Amino acid sequence: MEFDHVLDVRSSVRRYTDEPVSEEDIEKIVTAGEKVPVGHFDFKNYAIAAITNKKVLDLLTEENQALSGRGNPIYGAPLLLLIMNTPEAREDSIKFNAGIMAENMHLKAVDLGLGSICIYSFIRTLNKVEGYGKYFQALHLPEGLKPAMAVAVGHTPMPQRARRFTPRIPAFRIGEE
Repeated sequence: MEFDHVLDVRSSVRRYTDEPVSEEDIEKIVTAGEKVPVGHFDFKNYAIAAITNKKVLDLLTEENQALSGRGNPIYGAPLLLLIMNTPEAREDSIKFNAGIMAENMHLKAVDLGLGSICIYSFIRTLNKVEGYGKYFQALHLPEGLKPAMAVAVGHTPMPQRARRFTPRIPAFRIGEE
């Protein structure tokens, strides 16, 4: 897909089918996340987990609902890409680096014809309360990793359509006088 078209049809998808995302597509999306320019060349302090285990995804939903009272934080997507950092990651760039990783994966999902959404809310909610995060413990990841951002991905019944662009952010151009 042409890059400008990907930008035009990119949207935050909140409806998914039960169809699993193929291993080939998961690999392509994860690779897009790995191709980011991490500040200060701090690659060793980040990791990505591709989660398709329904029990883990259900546990995440149950924990989040118990704390927030809201619905499924990943909207029933069959794939959750969890971006994590180590304690050694530079604190001033964690959200910045994780956000770039998330957007790269989000855009690659769109390029593959999949729906996706970047998510931070359940991470913020579950990190607030001691004893929550059983979904994270169930992943059996190396010690010290901490969730920073996530991307939910899946097939969607919603067609990809170009959105009408309406500039909402002031942009200034400063040239020669």
